[in-house]
Amino acid sequence: MISTHVYAEHPDLALTDTIRSLSDGEITVISEAGTDPHHDVYFFRIEATAFDDVESALEADHTVADFSPVIEMGGSRTYRILYSNDAKLITPEIADRGGLTLGSKSYLNGWLLQLQLEGHDVLYELGEYARSEGIRLDVLKLKQEDEFDERTGFGLTPSQTDALVAAYRHGYYDEPREITLEELTSVLGVSRTAVSGRLRRGSVRLVEECLIDGRDR
Repeated sequence: MISTHVYAEHPDLALTDTIRSLSDGEITVISEAGTDPHHDVYFFRIEATAFDDVESALEADHTVADFSPVIEMGGSRTYRILYSNDAKLITPEIADRGGLTLGSKSYLNGWLLQLQLEGHDVLYELGEYARSEGIRLDVLKLKQEDEFDERTGFGLTPSQTDALVAAYRHGYYDEPREITLEELTSVLGVSRTAVSGRLRRGSVRLVEECLIDGRDR
């Protein structure tokens, strides 16, 4: 298990226009409100000196379909915000890979996310997804949560091991093949890209560990 802080930036990431408009404000996702990363409604706590400016920014934001204030306390106001179809989200991809988003707040021209992930393999998959979508994703901080190396036998990560074993047991390597990659994604509960990447990197690791002499690497 690893914890990491990443910076995500893209013109279509949710509330990016508002973040850029409020140079003196701070926007935080209220995770304790029980939001679902696969839905379009979120609650945000916004700190600002002038909420007229906040609401003007929200009205002009192409990622916002609707918003309404919920409660105001001190210099912050909580908003219920409905995303538009133009909004690009990264949190569903994190959830699909078994990750947790522990915190999200505005930072520079995007979002600073605090994540808890199964391992480096998942972080690599998120990086691959971000590159495919044109999202800038910078790792700012990374920490191993336990004392032991996350790799198991033959240098495989737990997620690579699970993918390879599931593929073998369900006949992915049989001739003819008994299960497709899409069907394997349902078995493992992760995306097609994640399964494909875990099988590919796991196979490479097995070849390196078992078939190639250390002097030939």
